[in-house]
Amino acid sequence: MNASNSSGIKTVRPLLMIESPPILKAGVILFFTILYVITFIPITNRYGIISAPLVAVPVMLAGWLFGNKAGVLSGFFFILLNAVLYKIAIPNGWQVWLNTSMLGNSLILAIGLVFGNLHSILSESAQIETELRSRERYLILLKIATNNILNPKTPSDKYYDLTTHLVNLFVADHGYFLRWDKTQAQAILAASTSPFDPSSISIKLEAGQSEITDSVLKTEQALILDNKANLQDPLNITLFKNFGLSIQSVLCIPLLAREHKLGIMLLAYNTSRKFLPEEINQAEQGGQQIALALQNVQQDSEIQQRLRESSALARIMRTLSETERIGLQTVLQLIVSSAKELIPATEQAVIHLLDEEKQTLTPKAVIGYPSDNVDSNLLNIRPNTGVAGQVIVSGEAINIADISTDPRFLTSASLPSYRSLMVAAVQSGERILGTISVQSRLIGAFTEDENRLLIALGTQAAIAIENANLLENIQQTLKEVNALYRVNQGLVASIETDKLLQDTVELLQKNFGYYHVQIYIIEPDTDDIVLAEGSGEIGRALKKAGHRLYAGDGIEGYAAETGDPFFTNDVENVHFFARNPFLPDTKSELAVPVKIGGRIFGVLDIQQVPPGYLTQRDIQLVSAVADQLAVALQKAELYEDLQISLKQEKAIRNQLVQNERLAVMGRLLASVSHELNNPIQAIQNALFLLKEEKGISLQGKQDLDIVLAESERMANMIAQLRATYRPVQTEDFRMTQVNSIVEDVHTLISPHLRQNQVIFEFQPNSDLPPILAHSDQIRQVILNLFMNAVEAMADGGKLSIETKLSEDQSEVVLTVIDTGTGISPAILPNIFEAFVTDKQKGTGLGLTISYDIVTKHRGRITAQNNPERGSTFKVWLPVQSKEIK
Repeated sequence: MNASNSSGIKTVRPLLMIESPPILKAGVILFFTILYVITFIPITNRYGIISAPLVAVPVMLAGWLFGNKAGVLSGFFFILLNAVLYKIAIPNGWQVWLNTSMLGNSLILAIGLVFGNLHSILSESAQIETELRSRERYLILLKIATNNILNPKTPSDKYYDLTTHLVNLFVADHGYFLRWDKTQAQAILAASTSPFDPSSISIKLEAGQSEITDSVLKTEQALILDNKANLQDPLNITLFKNFGLSIQSVLCIPLLAREHKLGIMLLAYNTSRKFLPEEINQAEQGGQQIALALQNVQQDSEIQQRLRESSALARIMRTLSETERIGLQTVLQLIVSSAKELIPATEQAVIHLLDEEKQTLTPKAVIGYPSDNVDSNLLNIRPNTGVAGQVIVSGEAINIADISTDPRFLTSASLPSYRSLMVAAVQSGERILGTISVQSRLIGAFTEDENRLLIALGTQAAIAIENANLLENIQQTLKEVNALYRVNQGLVASIETDKLLQDTVELLQKNFGYYHVQIYIIEPDTDDIVLAEGSGEIGRALKKAGHRLYAGDGIEGYAAETGDPFFTNDVENVHFFARNPFLPDTKSELAVPVKIGGRIFGVLDIQQVPPGYLTQRDIQLVSAVADQLAVALQKAELYEDLQISLKQEKAIRNQLVQNERLAVMGRLLASVSHELNNPIQAIQNALFLLKEEKGISLQGKQDLDIVLAESERMANMIAQLRATYRPVQTEDFRMTQVNSIVEDVHTLISPHLRQNQVIFEFQPNSDLPPILAHSDQIRQVILNLFMNAVEAMADGGKLSIETKLSEDQSEVVLTVIDTGTGISPAILPNIFEAFVTDKQKGTGLGLTISYDIVTKHRGRITAQNNPERGSTFKVWLPVQSKEIK
């Protein structure tokens, strides 16, 4: 290395007398000695002994160059040399030397001593100045290094800048800073001045792997390596051999701040270097000073980090309180962003949540990945598989320094871009909801403190998820309660089953986002399930088409047949699933029987499409709604039965009232006819007698014939009334063929039909069995119905008659249909009551008598208007013999 450094401070070089090699100094003295010897004789022979004082020159040089002792010794040497030279060059040279040398010899010795002392004084002064300048340089460079640590221009380069400063400070060729990671108990190469890129080389030393690291950190003293045996240490092999450097000496400086081990600084020299104790002492002191600065920076960094963590956690906590407003996704994204911000080495962060249905981990919040290039390793992670899968099972955080060498990492065909991975559980109590992980391309990028921070962020994520789930559960519960309330309100307030079913399917689809909702009703006769109501346009189309499934077909039919709910999130795996072409996207289906006790009324069917799916909560909700529907359907059925019973009771009551009226009227008519019969008989007898009288004019006879005819008609009418309302006896009933009576009546009234332009059409049942009846009375009923029909068709029309057996073959049914004006709606409900008629000449007794006759035969008669025109009368008469009272 040169004697200057990047800071502009020049290294002080010692003076020539200090720096020149001893052999050079001796050569200089020898040169002047030889020069003196060579020139002494010629000069002395020519000029005398004037050259003798020149001997002081080498003496002066010896004292100046080698000090006091050398000066004095050289003085004695040159005094003797002068003696020899005097002896050789001058006659009586010894005598001359003795006479003249006393003062001169003393001066020579004095010169050697003076210049020797001057040498010592100047050497000590130069040495002190050199030491002061060296100390000043040391302190300045140390201050620069310390200031650079405390106030780095580029924080990411602080370790490299420190290494460079120490290389300059100790005039080394290479420098390496090994940071000590106490959490992982290993040394990590943090910076190097080597021309090779250390980022591509894995420099990690486990505890005990390097004797140098262990020794320096244990003894807390600087260590010098200056032989090949020491340089075989694994640490040096890794650092120097792999870099292709020929290192001869290494100075290892511990960086210790009290009990804190921050690392070691390795200063390497290409040449062999001997270190003075003062240099070693400076190295140790400098290491302590730098370690204190690093410790301060580290503590300040930790404080700042804690402040950032506290601020980030506070921000997350504030955000958690607003989860309802901003949504879970925003909170989770804030958490991964905070992880990337608070853990410096983080390049990517991701939160996976566990899909309990599919048992896979899926990413919900990601940062650091291109939006169009999310790592495939983020998808489809299963529990107990890979690092995240292990965290899901154990709940313990995992910090992997190098995924390429750690067996816990799930390897694939190609490794991902990151090398370090740290994963913590997103855990609420004992329940693990997912994982939060951070990644870095650096090896050993994450510390134990950062691991604890990641665990804290995972806890925050769990709180956010629990809050969101709680909110969702509350909202879902409110929806469910509202749905059940509305269904129950509809059940209480409405008796219209169709409206209730329609409201239910629309409510479920709208409030819970189901793909399709439908309700089937079991058809009693066939056990088929028939669509009663469906949601949306598809449901209305299916209902209009009369969609039905045979018993046992499809998931709906299976639920109806077994009486148990059936639920699947993959219909393709259900062999009895029957896909509806109107619902091609169905993936999940839930069918719940609508039943009370052991009776099944129908099936409530729910279908869903991805990404939605059905859960146990859906089963609970739909089952509760199905129970409500069962109550509604049972209520509707009971209401319908009640209405039927009420109608029957009303009909029976009306019939009893009618019967009582008929009975009263019959007794009245029988009494009146009985009372009228005697006077009429007397009148008839008197008229017959008058007719026999002579002298009656022709006009009188004619008038008498009219009176007799009318009295005869009146007598017949009274006889008919008496016959009608007299008690019917069992022996009066005979087996009677209704078809024959219809034909007899048609023959009787056919002239009347032709006269009124009425077409007669008869459709008899050829297999019609005979009935036990009073044929004259049944004939009277049929005649009355025919005549009323003809009267209703004043402008002609068509009279259609049909006879058949009822469906249960217990009754003969006579149907009389006309195309006349119909029955007035005002009198239709009371058409069979006495004196009720809309005919100008009618008495209103014909239908009353007919009703009474049919009732006595244990039959029934009805009247109704046709949709287009005319009216229809139907008479039911029992086939089997019944007791007639």
